[in-house]
Amino acid sequence: MPAAMCYAQQTINWAKSLHRCDMVFDTLTTQWEEGAFTGNGLLGAMVYMKDSNALRIEIGRTDVADHRKEPMNELIGKARLPIGHFVLRPQGKILQNTARVDLWNAEIRGRITTTTGSIEWTCRTLWQTNVIWLQTKTSGNEQLYSWEWVAEQSVSTRISFPNQTAPAGYQANPPGQLKIVKSQPNTQYYHQPMIAGGSYSTAWTVKQTGIGNKNILISVGYSKNDDVSDGEALDNILQASALPNLEPLIAAHQQAWHSFYQKSYLSMPDAKLESFYWIQMYKLASASGKGKPLIDLMGPWFRATPWPAYWWNLNTQLTYSPLYTSNHLEIASVLPATINANTNNLIQNVPVAYRYNSLALGRAGGIGMNAPVTVDSDTLHKKNPMPELEMGNATWLLYYYWLQYRYSMDKKVLTTLFPLLKRSINYYLNVARKDSTGIYHLPYTASPEYPGGVTRDCNYDLSGLRWGLQTLLEADKILGAKDPLRMRWQEVLDHLVAYPTDTNGLRIGADVAFTVSHRHYSHLLMIYPYHLLNWEQPENRDLIKKSLAHWHSMPGSLQGYSFTGGASIYATMGQGGKAKDYLHTLINKFVKPNTMYLESGPVIETPLAAAASIQEMFLQSWGGKIRVFPALPDDWADATFKDLRAEGAFLISAVRKNKETKWVKIKAEADGTCIVQPNLKGIIKIKSNVAMKFIAKENNTYQINLKKGEEVILYSEESELKNKLKEVEWSNGVLNPFGKKIIRFNK
Repeated sequence: MPAAMCYAQQTINWAKSLHRCDMVFDTLTTQWEEGAFTGNGLLGAMVYMKDSNALRIEIGRTDVADHRKEPMNELIGKARLPIGHFVLRPQGKILQNTARVDLWNAEIRGRITTTTGSIEWTCRTLWQTNVIWLQTKTSGNEQLYSWEWVAEQSVSTRISFPNQTAPAGYQANPPGQLKIVKSQPNTQYYHQPMIAGGSYSTAWTVKQTGIGNKNILISVGYSKNDDVSDGEALDNILQASALPNLEPLIAAHQQAWHSFYQKSYLSMPDAKLESFYWIQMYKLASASGKGKPLIDLMGPWFRATPWPAYWWNLNTQLTYSPLYTSNHLEIASVLPATINANTNNLIQNVPVAYRYNSLALGRAGGIGMNAPVTVDSDTLHKKNPMPELEMGNATWLLYYYWLQYRYSMDKKVLTTLFPLLKRSINYYLNVARKDSTGIYHLPYTASPEYPGGVTRDCNYDLSGLRWGLQTLLEADKILGAKDPLRMRWQEVLDHLVAYPTDTNGLRIGADVAFTVSHRHYSHLLMIYPYHLLNWEQPENRDLIKKSLAHWHSMPGSLQGYSFTGGASIYATMGQGGKAKDYLHTLINKFVKPNTMYLESGPVIETPLAAAASIQEMFLQSWGGKIRVFPALPDDWADATFKDLRAEGAFLISAVRKNKETKWVKIKAEADGTCIVQPNLKGIIKIKSNVAMKFIAKENNTYQINLKKGEEVILYSEESELKNKLKEVEWSNGVLNPFGKKIIRFNK
């Protein structure tokens, strides 16, 4: 490395930094949301208590879902299915049970103390193979603990909730069968057939490894078309069990996780927010990975829910939002891959007359993205089911496909996105109508979940349409496509109706004011995440401020993601203190001890969206400009981050000490022009591994033209480069704030 680049190096103690964020459980309870979880992107386990004297290991696999062909609600016919759980029951009465989720090594360690001895246990879901590995070490009489499999009924859990009924003729899948492998007497499997064909199977083997010690290996196989699920599950556990030494599996598992974490880093003086952030990174890699299924509302950790499916009007979008800045495009790639695989279904979702050039996505459904939208320019639509009038969902989803391009600058991604975005915007062009003054309007569509939110010129759709038109024009230029619709896109963009507003700010649409408390920020997407209206436009500041304040002035129906949305908007306004306060409100009021989030059932997107809100306090790169430390709270004197990814495929690192940015490092992963606002004081100097042109622009912004692989450090004083990139000491809170704690009352 050239001498100039020897500055600004990291001295992060990764193990120490993450161990202080571990979830520590003073006790495990019978609540799923107070359990310890592990996963490998497909398979996972949630460990909590079955009852006061038994440990429950809930098994989940994200793609185990029904696939019935009969016409019925997809939340029933294509529902995610429960699998079952294991019960570890000690011989004695439990006196104490504790656990710790070791983030750095991706494992749960626990200890059960009973009246007759103890059980120390470790649970991992191995990164490199679909095996859950439970190790137990016992003392006293506890080597005789019992181990039992409990299968769940194979049925959509939606029908067990109030006001939900199964369609006529709906039956649960047939009962499963428990079988023992004759050649392996300690190996069993539970075969669960499915009415629609195929099956899923849970297999396990118990291996004694010494006096009082056991290895229990568990796997789940799944197939839609045949009964090979038994073989898949058995092969996984028997191949692992046959190894003379399982320690190499641990080493490979830990190395994979260590490499995952070290893709990026951030640290702050706030113990609760930093711990929360790193648990979300652990959760994301546990819930998905390249080539793995799209994350649904609960990831691998099944819990009975009225929503055993995918939601396309906010949930999926927010789930994937923190992956781009955190430099985990490998996980984010699952989203465009899923869209690509289901393009034909997206086309079939629109009315027949528009299928030649359009696509859309309704509110919810299975992984196949079958969710109809019935908007038609010739119908008032007020009586259509509201989920079928949510026209903007596909466009919003494609925004994150666009981010996959912008953060990688991979033109192959843009090439596959371009025709999909064209189809999404074509649907709008097909139903839009021009009035006598030449202004384009939209017919009745729905603002997601707002009561009575069916309106003409819906802001949810206008913001998506504007963003889509702008992006198509930009993409066409980048690809050199010279698309014949280019003039049409520009004409509609130039003459599209303005966002409907009133004295309170942005309305739901032309016909509907924002007058009822509402959790969703669908009417504000032009502010976030599209940034079409933003704080750097002085003429829009009053509207942004007024709209945000009005939304949160009616708190009755606000939920967790209402506060992540508010935090992110405040971050774009540069108000880090407000963003921090919103995030603490979210955590203190809505987030569960294990950082999961519930609204009747699991809703995984909200904590993950909060991770994106935290990132936006450290780095923002929308609108073609990179902003370093744009929204830190005034009481955060120190902060640091390494290799956060920005649009343009730039990796950014920076250190802030005593409320001043000391240096900013930029590395290009693609050729491009970097426009950066480094938040440095004084005259900016530059160090680089190559000679380059450095242009000062207005508002403390600088332009640097970089080739792939080139690096540059910005600073103002040579002595400041000695400030190393390392973990920030916590000035508030305590170590390991998450995990179930025993409340101690003062006398």
